[in-house]
This record gives sequence, structure tokens and C-alpha cells, in this order.
Amino acid sequence: MPMSTLPPELIREIVEISVEANLSHAATLAAISRDFYEWTRPILCRTLMYYYTSPERQWPVPLDKLPEWLEANGRYVRNLIWGNTMDPGFLSVLTRCPGITNLAVWVGTLENDLTTILPILSTLRLSQFSINLYELFDKHNFSELEASSDAFRAVTHLEVFHDFNVWEDIEGIAHIPHLTHLAFSEQRQLHPAVVNSALEECKKLKVLAIMSDDSYQEGSPVQAFQIDHPKYIVGEIWGIMREDPRVVSFRCEFVSDWVYGSTGKKNMWALADEIVEGRLRDSNV
Repeated sequence: MPMSTLPPELIREIVEISVEANLSHAATLAAISRDFYEWTRPILCRTLMYYYTSPERQWPVPLDKLPEWLEANGRYVRNLIWGNTMDPGFLSVLTRCPGITNLAVWVGTLENDLTTILPILSTLRLSQFSINLYELFDKHNFSELEASSDAFRAVTHLEVFHDFNVWEDIEGIAHIPHLTHLAFSEQRQLHPAVVNSALEECKKLKVLAIMSDDSYQEGSPVQAFQIDHPKYIVGEIWGIMREDPRVVSFRCEFVSDWVYGSTGKKNMWALADEIVEGRLRDSNV
């Protein structure tokens, strides 16, 4: 049956399914007609990446063209990774993309620390948040006060980047009301007491992932893979993993893993869910 004889709503569904399955189809389909362009645009504009100055990590347009692009497409954005230190650009993205639900802020410093940006974040409904807590909260504790901000009201998945040795520095995490998934970076520098406190204090926690970055390892796989051997895990952390099925350790290339998740592919979080569910199922056999 020629596609032209199908109802428009069915044609749109076919186009959307095709693009969701393979984003490389989008440009070809978008060029067919105005309708096809409008149907594919929300999918094509779903993810923004501005990670330092690498052209391949400025997507979908170069940073200098971003303001114009946001004017036309900001309402479609759902995922943003920001690794630049240009505050005006970052704030502009946040205000022009009210639908962001998945945000990664990976910068060492901002002209304004994150406590001053919380009011803007509070206008979003973030469910996934990846953040350097120590730097962005101006090197002071992440307390219940910050955690009770509306910026965290819908967060279920939180990635924390920094080497925390004292739980009291980040105890506000336990007050994020719907937190079910928590990840810490660099397990070799993570204090076991912090892991134990997170497991005890975060009452709804289903997964605690401990990540190591493979960005600088030549030949490392792009997708996350589980580390499950004492040779590669600090002794006390290994002991916690043996006792609590919620704790999983991974190696991954952080940026690639984030992109995988934002485009619907299996990332570290999806793999962690599979592993933990498998452990719990086996323990009940």
C-alpha cells in the first residue's frame, strides 16, 4: 500500500518510530516534506551537548549558533550536558528549555555557584541530575536546605562527582524526597563510610553505583561494564558490595554513557537495574 494512502496520524507514527529506532534516519525523513520535518524535530532536538570546546561534543549546533537555535527549538529539549564555564550561555539554555528533565553540569567552577542558580533549576522538573556538588555549591556542604529546594523535588537519579570522605559534607542527599538511584565517581578515592551512610540514610534507595572513568584509557569500551572482582575494587568497598545487593561498580566513559542514556540506549543506570534485579531475584530462589 502506498504511504500516501495511509492516514496522516499513522504516517506520523511510522516516521517517529523509525527515527526513535535510528536517529541517522532523521535527516533524510525531515527533508521529505514540511510535515515530516515537524514530526522529526522534537526527536532531533531532544538532546543538547556542550562539553568543553571539542566540535564533536558541541551538538546539534556550534556554541556560537546556540542562541538562535534555542529560540526555535528550546521547547523540545529534554536532555542537556554542560561542560563549559560560560555562565551566560548556561543560564540562557536553562531559561529557554523549560522541558529539561535530564541535566548534567560538569564544570569545575561557575561565576555564580549553583546555590544562585537553584531558583532557575527549580522551574524545571529534573528526574536525572549529574553534578559536581563540591565545586558548584561553592565548596560548602550540600545540606538539607539545598536538597529541599524545588530543583530536587522530582530527582530520582543522582550522579555525584567528587571525592567525598565525610558523609556530613553531602548528607543533604538523604533529604532528596524521591531519590532511588545514586552514583558516586572514582571508587578508589571514595570512603567506605560514605557508601554505608548513603545506604542507611537514603530510605528509598534501590541502586548505589560506584563509577570509574575510562575516558583516558586507550581502547576502553564505550558502554559501561560491571567490575565484580576484588582485584579491581578497594577492600572495604568490596565487602559492602558482597553484603548489599544494591551496590554495583562500573567502568565507563562518562560522556558516552550519558549520551547513551539520553538517546534511549542502555547506559550505566539500565545495566545497574538489571544487575540488582537479578541479584534480588536469585536471593529469593
